[in-house]
Amino acid sequence: MSQLYNYLKSATEGEKKKETKHDMAVFQKAEELAGEYDISYDGESFVPDNDELADSVFEAGVELLSSIGIYCIDTERTIPIDENDIYRSIHALKELEIGRRREKIPVPERCSMDPVPPVIIGGPMGGTVSEENFLNVHLSSANEPLVQGLYAGVIDKLGGERIKPRSPLEMYAALKEARLEKLATKIAGREGLTLMGPGTPTISQAYMLVSDDELYSKYDPQEVSQLDELKTDYETFYKSIYHQEHGNHYLSGQCPIFGGASIASAPGLAIVDVAETIQAKLVTGASFHVSGAIHVNTNSSSTKEIIWASSLSSIAISRNMNYYKARYYWNQAGCCTDMMFYETAAQAIADTVSGRDMLIGPVGARGGTADHSTGLESRFMGEIAYMATDLNLSDANEIVGKIYYKYEDRLTNPPAGKPFNECYVVNSEYDMKPIDEYMSLYKRILSEIEDYCYQ
Repeated sequence: MSQLYNYLKSATEGEKKKETKHDMAVFQKAEELAGEYDISYDGESFVPDNDELADSVFEAGVELLSSIGIYCIDTERTIPIDENDIYRSIHALKELEIGRRREKIPVPERCSMDPVPPVIIGGPMGGTVSEENFLNVHLSSANEPLVQGLYAGVIDKLGGERIKPRSPLEMYAALKEARLEKLATKIAGREGLTLMGPGTPTISQAYMLVSDDELYSKYDPQEVSQLDELKTDYETFYKSIYHQEHGNHYLSGQCPIFGGASIASAPGLAIVDVAETIQAKLVTGASFHVSGAIHVNTNSSSTKEIIWASSLSSIAISRNMNYYKARYYWNQAGCCTDMMFYETAAQAIADTVSGRDMLIGPVGARGGTADHSTGLESRFMGEIAYMATDLNLSDANEIVGKIYYKYEDRLTNPPAGKPFNECYVVNSEYDMKPIDEYMSLYKRILSEIEDYCYQ
């Protein structure tokens, strides 16, 4: 707690600057470090197989963080980060167990080409979910044996009315979301299944309101989303202080934008991804970090540059730091399309072989269209991850390439797909299943990926 206090104090005493100046400093320094450390991208690879390159990315991430610091938007000041503090903390590891009762599981700290599969977290993970389908969308994932946790979506309405952002209504929305997510685990016969979220609120009061043994217990990693590109705010401090004081698990999530104000290249993204992971451990004290980089042109996480940069940063972190790392899947296509499955497969293979400890999602239609999340998509993500534990980095790179070229030309014009209620037949909470068309598509794509992996 004293470390968090010192960073908060620095947020009020650090160098004063404009946010645009910080953005430009991150951009320039990341590119400078990429050149200095000879970190380059050939424009063709998906999964790098070069330990020296990974180590260089980690060193560059440390230098980026220690030279630029963290920008607090509420004070418009920079929190300086001491390189000695980074190296003093990066190898300390608090073992992570999530969930309760029969659903309690240890989270493995994986390395590249680890034979132990990553933890599979299903659910809409911050994507929009309609009020009428909220329970069933989450229940569809809770019903899947491969799914080891649920990450909540954003409920679009409360009592049929839009929820005014940053108002007390968010507190009621957070309560409804948490209760329905909890109910889904009970109906599925999996009470104790770890919950992550809540996804709906923006104010810290609503996050803290649902932090309770009856809703989100200390074993349910609660969401502390940080601002992207090495930034933070008071909301992050409010939640981090609260969770540390109560001994709760909590996650730090960031979604840096490739092609945005601070990241111009895939090497730059890999360097920022490493720096933000260290930021999560050092500044917020989160139990683990979730990266969800997206491409500015598509708002998705499934482009070539992002897959490569995320794989490289994961290998770099696995080799040089003891910390749990996860990734969000923001897919372009909607559910019940071949492209949605292909996007998930490409990312799941790359993440698994590069050592990610958790895979989260996936959500379709970039999370912006309601109800593009299903248990079958999460099951598929888990199946692919298990297959990928048999691959080496070189084989994974080749396979991801084959999959990627099946959807690359559709990234700017993806198929809309179908929302949950058109993908599943729901007779009751205890009787739901994917439609035949959906199951046939799932089986076909899964068989195709199996042939790639085992031929």
